[in-house]
Amino acid sequence: MPDPSHKLVVRPYKPDNRKREIALWLLLAGAIFFVGVLLGMQLFDQAMVDKRQQADELEVLQVQLDEVSQKRVNAELASDVDRIALEHVRQLVTSLQSEMAVDEEELGLYRNLLQEGGSESGLLIGALMLKQHSEQDGITYRLVVQQKEKKLKRIKVSIKIDVVGVQDGKEVTISLENFDDQLEQSPITTEFKYFHVVEGILAIPLGFQPRVIAVSLMKVGVSSSQVERQFDWRVNDL
Repeated sequence: MPDPSHKLVVRPYKPDNRKREIALWLLLAGAIFFVGVLLGMQLFDQAMVDKRQQADELEVLQVQLDEVSQKRVNAELASDVDRIALEHVRQLVTSLQSEMAVDEEELGLYRNLLQEGGSESGLLIGALMLKQHSEQDGITYRLVVQQKEKKLKRIKVSIKIDVVGVQDGKEVTISLENFDDQLEQSPITTEFKYFHVVEGILAIPLGFQPRVIAVSLMKVGVSSSQVERQFDWRVNDL
């Protein structure tokens, strides 16, 4: 027998209720989608605002960085200009000092030419100048020889220059052409009427310590005219 506690309930079929349920679900889904779109737009707008703010801040920082970089470049340029100007002035002063030294040397030479006296042969070994070279390694040298006669005439002379020094603990005498590769021959043979200047650059080898420069001057073919002079090795500063 059927259980009297369970009763079948028969409900009438109403298609309109099903449609309303579907419509409500669709409305709910649309509302959720609309709310999501609104929230997304708000978040997107806020992100764009933040992005624009960051871009503006970056632009300001870039401008400041450019200004600092330009100031640094200007400072470096000013420093370079000052350094170049200072170097130019230094070179100018050095050049003027060298010119003054040469002028004083020439003046002393002309004074000696005007002075009375000298050797009996009329030959004179003048001053020797040794100076550190300003642009390369080596020692510049300048030697003046001249003749003094009441009636000067052109003469041919022989000039021999030796460097006396110490090498390997021993005293040695070395001819000048071993230190100056521009010398074509030694002794030097030349002609002059008033004076002659011997000059060049000496390259002193390692281990050799120069002490004295010995100069011998004579008229070619006249051994009795020979005069000699020795100079201590003294190198002047620039």
